Amino acid sequence: MTPFGQPPAFRLEVEVEPPLALDGATMGPVRLVRIIGGRVSGALSGTILPGGTDWQTVRGDGSVEIEARYLLQLDDGARVELQSRGLRGAGAAGFWSSIWLRAEAPAHAALNSVQYLALGCKLPEYVAIEAWALPEPQPSA
Repeated sequence: MTPFGQPPAFRLEVEVEPPLALDGATMGPVRLVRIIGGRVSGALSGTILPGGTDWQTVRGDGSVEIEARYLLQLDDGARVELQSRGLRGAGAAGFWSSIWLRAEAPAHAALNSVQYLALGCKLPEYVAIEAWALPEPQPSA
């Protein structure tokens, strides 16, 4: 699936540790997933730095709220903060999320005003996420 008829702006391969849960017996209702590394490719190219986190809240219906924050180190040395918020339906293989980026480097300042729609899924080695830039909102007449 390619929203808006575009290829993804970038792809993330997020390496994670197994989740730590508030209640280890039920693995809920709150889980913390440590981000230990990974890669970004496409319009952005570089690595995912270790130390980020993905907070997950398991709802009563089995769906999972996802909130993640981590740092990208681009190939030119610039660091970019990534924030993501999404929802995985109960029993769903994948999830949708919104992504915002923040860059201090002037060469990447344009990232600060773009919102991305992302589609992700958990694979055995990493979480794969493809992100599409949302178009600029157009006021209605």
